[in-house]
Amino acid sequence: MKKSAYLDAMGISRWQQPATRRKPFAVAHNQDMELADHPLVKSVLSLLGIESGDCHFDERVPGDAILVWDLRRPAVLPRKAWLVSEPLEVLISSAGAKRALWQQIAAWLDSKQTGSKT
Repeated sequence: MKKSAYLDAMGISRWQQPATRRKPFAVAHNQDMELADHPLVKSVLSLLGIESGDCHFDERVPGDAILVWDLRRPAVLPRKAWLVSEPLEVLISSAGAKRALWQQIAAWLDSKQTGSKT
């Protein structure tokens, strides 16, 4: 008798390798800093309804991830992200960059609200 059949007959479950948790979203950046815990990044992702733990933070975007925010400089074309902004260190110090980002967030939120009503 096979060991697996014997264990199944006794109702004993076997240990399995836990599945790695896939991160469905991505934030693209090419900076030498950790973005996942930065307050500005957390705030922006929160406005989008995304937890930073659900995001992959790197210069390269995994093929199955949705690119939600592109902070790369120089710009990597094509830029197919929900939000495209200056790198984080520029956002921190530039009111104009923050304003441009906020306008994109507001437009994205408006499009989600009108999309849900139809």
